[in-house]
Amino acid sequence: MGNPGNTEKVIAICDSDISYAGRLVEYLRQEAAFPCEIRLYTGADKLLEDPECRDMALIVIAQSQYTEAVKEARFENLLLLNESDEWIEEPENISKFQSITNIALSIRKKCLVGDEPVVASMRHGSPMVRIGVYTPVTHCMQTMFTMTLGQILARRYRVLYMNFEAFSGLEKMLSREFQGSVSDLIYYNECAREKLAGQLELMTEEVGGLHFLPPMKSFIELRSIRKEQWSSLLRTIEKVTEYEYLLMDLTEHTDGLFDLLRTCDKVYTIVRDDTFSRAKYFQYEDLLRRSNYEDVRMRTEHWKFPVFRELPSGLGDLTRGELAAYIRSQLLSGEYD
Repeated sequence: MGNPGNTEKVIAICDSDISYAGRLVEYLRQEAAFPCEIRLYTGADKLLEDPECRDMALIVIAQSQYTEAVKEARFENLLLLNESDEWIEEPENISKFQSITNIALSIRKKCLVGDEPVVASMRHGSPMVRIGVYTPVTHCMQTMFTMTLGQILARRYRVLYMNFEAFSGLEKMLSREFQGSVSDLIYYNECAREKLAGQLELMTEEVGGLHFLPPMKSFIELRSIRKEQWSSLLRTIEKVTEYEYLLMDLTEHTDGLFDLLRTCDKVYTIVRDDTFSRAKYFQYEDLLRRSNYEDVRMRTEHWKFPVFRELPSGLGDLTRGELAAYIRSQLLSGEYD
C-alpha cells in the first residue's frame, strides 16, 4: 500500500479502524506530502508479519493494537495513538482524537530523528521588506492586485508571494499540480529548521518572474495554523533566503491577521465608494481601534481603483495592461519600478 519507488524510509500506520487509518494515510501522502513510503496495517499481527517491520523509520500504532507481541518487539521508534482519556508515561504517545494536522506534525518530528543535519544558508543582504495586502471588502481584485504588484517588483528585485486565501484556485488558473504546500514549511520549521531552506527552494513556484509558495489546499488546514507558527516561519524565511520583498495576500481565515499586518513595513487596503463597502471598511477600522491595532490603521495605504475596460485573462504576465499601468502610476516614482 505504499509507494514502491521510494523505499529509503517507511512509516507504518497500524490501526484496526480502517476509516480513521485510511484518512490519516491519505493526509500524510497528499496534504502533508511526506517524502517516504507509508504502509497501512489493519492489525498488529499483520504488522509483525512484515519482515521489514524492524527496519521501518517509524511505527505509528493505535493503543488497541499495542499488544504484548508489539511490546516485546521493542521497536526503536514508535508513536502510540492514545485512545483513552488517561495519561500514559511510556511509550511516547499523543491523543488519537486531536487534529490530523497536529498528528502529522508529531509523526514528522519522530520520523526526522537521526537524520543528518543540512546546513541552511544565511542572509547576506538587507532586511526583507514585508508588504501586507488585506481588505474587508469582497470582490475587489485583491489577489490580482497583489500578484501584479509582485510581478512589477520582480523585474528589479527578488520577490516572494504568499497567498492566504481559503480557496486560492492557483493550481487551476496555472494548470499545474503543486508539490506540497506552505503547511510542509510549517512542519520543517518546527521539526527540522536546518532543512527548510532546501525544502523551500524545491517547493517554490514561479509565474511572470514572481516566486510564490503553493498555498494551503484546505481552509481547515489554513485555520489550524496558529499565529505563532506564521510569525516563526516568516522570520525563518527572511533568515535563510535572499528575498528582498515578501508580499502577503491576507484574509481573515488567517490566525493572527492583525499581528501579521503589524509586522509589515507597508499595508495596502483596497477600498470602494459604494455604501456596503464603506460600511465594511468602517467596521474593520473600528475593530482595529478597539483591539489596540491603531498602528496598523495608521500605516495603511488605501487603494481605490478606477473602472478598467479590460483585465488580464491569465496570470502569466500581469505587468501589461491597465491595472499594471495604474499601479505604477500610484507608486512613488522610482521606488519600485
